Amino acid sequence: MSEPRAVVPPTPAATVLLLRDDPVGGFSVFMVQRSMKSSFMPGAYVFPGGKVEDEDAEQPVRLSDQELQQRFGGELSVGSARSHLVAAAREVAEETGVLLDDPSCMHVFSHWVTPEIESRRFDTWFFAGRMPPDAAPTHDDFEVVASKWVHPASALESYGNGELLLAPPTYYTLWDLARFSSVDEVLDDAVARHVVAIQPEFREVEGRWTILLPGDPLYPSESPVLGPTRIVMGEGGRWWVVQSPA
Repeated sequence: MSEPRAVVPPTPAATVLLLRDDPVGGFSVFMVQRSMKSSFMPGAYVFPGGKVEDEDAEQPVRLSDQELQQRFGGELSVGSARSHLVAAAREVAEETGVLLDDPSCMHVFSHWVTPEIESRRFDTWFFAGRMPPDAAPTHDDFEVVASKWVHPASALESYGNGELLLAPPTYYTLWDLARFSSVDEVLDDAVARHVVAIQPEFREVEGRWTILLPGDPLYPSESPVLGPTRIVMGEGGRWWVVQSPA
């Protein structure tokens, strides 16, 4: 009998929802497209972000130690909290060319952890922040090869039509954003919300590989996710969000 594979510790990471109000009402979020050479979901649209580097802990932020820990609901040490905020701002600069005035302008929006079954895992904090005035984001044409501003609801519609490839955390983040009507509403909610880590589970359900999220009938949880809780693999290996059974 073969030995069970050891669970790989997740790599700390950060990603950023750059938001702007639209002149005609509502708001948009900036998204970038992964290179087709990416090892994970090539061609998918994501938010700017990447892994936390050791040197990120050395950069200052305009928050006290207490404020840093409060920003993460006490889930991270002061050093780790600082590293995540700095990494978020650094990745935005590297991938989009946008320099945020200070990492402290970003607020925690969600927290996702890759399932234990995966060999490449990430522990990713999602941040929400307002795009600086007159900033003109683009893409680095290396890690990400295209970029665009999208309305959250329109992006979800494009996903449903098969026009837009999204990873599960990206889909659910857009679903969450679509509940709001302005950047102020998003940021006010981010400041007030209590963020709980979401760790999906892989299972075979009715002969199909399925990703279950907390709150699904097969994945009971005291902290269920908002929205559908089940994602199934369809033809061509693409994951599709489906309505969860009662």
